[in-house]
Amino acid sequence: MKNCYWLIFAAVFVVGLMISSAFVSAEEKTVEMQWEYKIVSAKTKGSMKQQVKQDQPVLNELGKQGWELVTVQYSNYYFKRKIIK
Repeated sequence: MKNCYWLIFAAVFVVGLMISSAFVSAEEKTVEMQWEYKIVSAKTKGSMKQQVKQDQPVLNELGKQGWELVTVQYSNYYFKRKIIK
């Protein structure tokens, strides 16, 4: 019966090691990720609705290039995208 407990303990231990190594591997990949940033000024100086309507083709093109819109402040659009090595 004692051998059975040791076998269960060993199995749980090995599974725990496998799971923890998977988390460490995922963290290492996250650390390696790098970003580049871009700031684009709006073409028009009006309401936000007017700016977005006029700038929509440019914004769509940046999206196709992999740029992700992070925020908009005043008349500036702030983008980021992953640097692919």
